[in-house]
Amino acid sequence: MDTHRLKYFLRIAEERSITRAAGLLGIAQPALSRQLQLLEEDLGVTLFTRTRRGVELTEAGERLRASTAGPLRQLELAVQYAGTPLARLDRTLRLGLPDTTVDVLAAPLVASLSTVFPEATFSVTVGSTDHLVEAMLKGAVDVALINPVPDERVFYRELLTEQLFLIGGPETELDPARAVGFTDVVGLPLVVPRSSSGIGMSLQNAALRTKVTFSHRATTDSVAAMKSIIEAGIAYGVLPLSACRREIDDGRLRFAAIAGSALSQRLGVAATEQLDLPRELSVKIGDTIREEVAALVRTGTWNAELIATRPWNPMHG
Repeated sequence: MDTHRLKYFLRIAEERSITRAAGLLGIAQPALSRQLQLLEEDLGVTLFTRTRRGVELTEAGERLRASTAGPLRQLELAVQYAGTPLARLDRTLRLGLPDTTVDVLAAPLVASLSTVFPEATFSVTVGSTDHLVEAMLKGAVDVALINPVPDERVFYRELLTEQLFLIGGPETELDPARAVGFTDVVGLPLVVPRSSSGIGMSLQNAALRTKVTFSHRATTDSVAAMKSIIEAGIAYGVLPLSACRREIDDGRLRFAAIAGSALSQRLGVAATEQLDLPRELSVKIGDTIREEVAALVRTGTWNAELIATRPWNPMHG
């Protein structure tokens, strides 16, 4: 099968419009429509349905998008970097990820980095922003995705912001169509992150803005523990959907938006002045993280909003 047709399909799926996709790809709309038709004929399925606003993926189209977006990106990276000095790098790259991103980011990121650096090995440290910053300062982590921190020793470039939701167990009445007010949220028994950065900071700021106080039933530094406590009906939690999409899809957790609080967390790429990687290598790691995150957001895999920034350079923040 022509991989160009798969690329065209993915771009149409991202843009939800054949017209916009054609403009971005630099080809005529009739030609793009023809390529889509040939792909559908090859597969024997309909990939899109037309709407007044553009096109929407069918169930078969969604399955194709989910199964091809990652592998096609790996193929493109392999072709792009084959034979370059980066492809011959033989060392361990030490990455740091916040607990909330593991389900959505860990596997595709390691896959992309493995393609760019096929001779490298990878060590992934998972923890709160406080833990990851400490690990970077000790030299145990090279590059990490963290919440913003007021620490001049950390070079940081923002990547995205993601909305936080009220998460409850399967027996709760939480409904995505019915938002819950923040004052009602803080009146619930909550399990909250032990770290004061990220989600903890967002909760504290919202409480200050609305002039309310809140307490907690439990604290933990583990998202897995939070989800287990929530699923058991012991407490509610506040998390991004990226941290619990699998449990929501399985019916083990429920969620609702939080009204009137603008609860969100920001994430970005970070390194410290102790970073001992060559500049080209560190920049490429940061760029790969940024590109992988952008791809996940564009395809709807990560329910977040990208923050437009210049390319990350750990030598200049």
